[in-house]
Parts: sequence; structure tokens; C-alpha cells
Amino acid sequence: MQLKRLKLTDFRNYAQATIDLFSGVHIFYGKNGAGKTNILEAVYYLALTKSFRTAQDRHLIRYHQQMFRVEGDLINDQGQAFHCAIAYALQQGKRLTVNGQRIERFTEYIGEIPVVLLHPADLMLSQGGPANRRRFLDVLLCQSSRIYLHHLAQYNRALKQRNQLLQSEAVDGATLEAWDVQLAEHGAELMQRRQAALQELSETVASLYAELSQSPAKVKLVYRSSVPGGGEASPKEAFLAGLSGHRAADLQLGYTSLGPHRDDVLFLINGKPFRTYASQGEHKTLIVALKLAEYQFLKKHVARQPILLFDDLFGELDAQRIAQMLTYLEKIGQVLVTTTSRNFFDKVNLNQLPVHSYRVAQGTVQLEATLHE
Repeated sequence: MQLKRLKLTDFRNYAQATIDLFSGVHIFYGKNGAGKTNILEAVYYLALTKSFRTAQDRHLIRYHQQMFRVEGDLINDQGQAFHCAIAYALQQGKRLTVNGQRIERFTEYIGEIPVVLLHPADLMLSQGGPANRRRFLDVLLCQSSRIYLHHLAQYNRALKQRNQLLQSEAVDGATLEAWDVQLAEHGAELMQRRQAALQELSETVASLYAELSQSPAKVKLVYRSSVPGGGEASPKEAFLAGLSGHRAADLQLGYTSLGPHRDDVLFLINGKPFRTYASQGEHKTLIVALKLAEYQFLKKHVARQPILLFDDLFGELDAQRIAQMLTYLEKIGQVLVTTTSRNFFDKVNLNQLPVHSYRVAQGTVQLEATLHE
């Protein structure tokens, strides 16, 4: 997958911007606050119909405006060209079109433009709370499986309804049981698909970590479910039994206390938690390995080459780890990198890859140089 042109209208600090893109590495440099991350956010939004920085679409609208628009001209791995546009207006909401045809159900679109994002918050995946790790799995699996995306949407709908019922003054038992069935049906699918994906990711991460670190340390990723095992019971039956057993507590709490929305991923090094036993350098190497594994997973399961978005790498990673990332990305397609450093090339050996440098300042983007093309 290759993005040939990105056009922004009233998006963040851009009134109008058209950016031509190519194969290889794209370096967007400029001062803090210039709008570099906004470019990556626009590509991410075009791919996933949501931002990685805010849950409120209205926050993406340029100051004093009523709407924004992001457009992309793309070529897929089969050489077919297509045009995507997504707009959001305060009064009309969100509108998505592909080649001029409106897409009513975003679930039919997500995954068409696979992306892998690495930004500073990702360095907390192995150290922060479980919500970030669940989101990592959800973004990965929503891009690679529309069945997963369907079950996630239905699960979240059922979870919202069940929680509202738990908070009501008079709880109807039959209605609660009906939502339990919905939660268990879709939640069991989510847990099974997460566990299968994590097993595959764990093997890839372990191999990549060993290569990157040149260390004998054994790395493993483990899915930790909040639903008690049911012996011979199916995942759906075990979930239903867990909901029944927690019903009194949930009624007191006013929310659902177990399920995929409460699950976690454990990162282990030599059988012990990364959070407790790993150094900062080991944490960073793990995240590099995890992102490379994410790239390989999407490339395999979507059968399209993901676009890579690297936000402010030098703020968190050293030049050696960045160079390692690029080295292990075989047949690299498109990479978009933001940095405050104009001397990016002095710090990282880009192995003769095509490199395009853009200066970002005050809502403008200008292509300044191209190397190795």
C-alpha cells in the first residue's frame, strides 16, 4: 500500500495542505508545535476513521472552522489506484467516501489502508496500565479481521447497555440475562481471537527481541483473561458463568467487572514481568520488537504492506534502535517520520533507501530534498 498524495483542509493547524508522497522514508522536521504529528494523525485518521490522540473528532477542526477534510490518493499492492476522503462537520457528523462512493458502514472500510504507528506513548505499553495493551490488540485485530471488528462493536454495545441497566434503580433480571448472553457470545469471540493473535505475536516478538538485543533472555507475551476458566466449558459458557457469579458484585458496583474490557497482556522476560525486572533499554528493545511484529502480522493477514508512522522517535529511541527497525523491515514500502532534528541522516544509516525531507512550519509543508532515488 502506498499513499501518493495527502490533502488536508482545516485539519488541526492546516488550512490547506497538499503533500506528495513517494516510496521509502519521509522525514517531516520542524519545531515543536509546527504540526508534524498532525500529518501522521491525518494518515492514521484516513486509515482507521479515528485519531490516536483524541476521542473527540471536533478537536481536529481548525480554530474557528466548522469542519475538516482529509483526502488520500493511494495505490494498492496490485497497482490499483483509489481515492479516499473522510470529512467531519459539527452539524452533519462524519462522512467517508471511496472513489466518490459513500461508505455507510465504516466496518467495511477499516483495514483497507493498514498502518503501524509508533509514538512516544507506545513506550508505556510494557510499563503502563492494561487499557493501552487492550487498545493495541484491538487496533491490530480490527485492521486484520472484519469479523473481529464486528464482534468488538457488538460487545461494546452490549456492555454499554448492561452497565446502564446495572446503574438503574430497578433492574429487570430477564433483561440483564439477555445482555449477559450478548456479552458472552461476542466476548468469547474477542478473547479467542486475541489469544490466537497473541500467541503468533509472542513467537515473532521473541525471535526479533533475541536478534535485536543479542541477548539470551527469553521474552514471552501472555494473555491474561478476567474470565475464570471453565474446565470443559466453552469460552461462552465460562463467560456466562462468570457473569452470573459476579452479578451481585456488579449490581453493587454499577458496572461489569469481568470480560475482554478488563483483560490484560503480560510481557515476560525470563518468566518474570517486564514492568518489574526489565531495564529501560530492555523495555525499548521490546517495543521495537513488538512494532516489527505488528508490521509482519498485518502484512501477512491483510496481504497488503502497511504504512509506517513513526512519531518523534528521537524523543524516546536511540539511533541504533531506529536503524535496527528499518533494517528488519524487509522490502520497506512507506515510512513517515517526524523529528525536530534536521540532521536525521547523520544519526541513522538508512541503507540507501529513498529518503524525502520535508520542512514543516506554521501550517505549511515543503519538500526540500530527496536522497538515494
